[in-house]
Amino acid sequence: MSTETLQCGKRTYILESRVTKNGPRYVMLTEKSFGRMSKVMVFHDHLAEFRAALERIAAAEPLLTETNVN
Repeated sequence: MSTETLQCGKRTYILESRVTKNGPRYVMLTEKSFGRMSKVMVFHDHLAEFRAALERIAAAEPLLTETNVN
């Protein structure tokens, strides 16, 4: 298992590589902020697609919301 922690302001992101009891590998993404914790599991066979989607969305222009429109 490998773990990496990112401290970003009041948020902490924890990334862990893990293996299930019956063998498949996965990545656990955990966000800790404001007393709450959220977790997402991404299995190894979906990791390339997840990473590609994350890179696309990080590079994309932000969506306009009603508060941004005059």
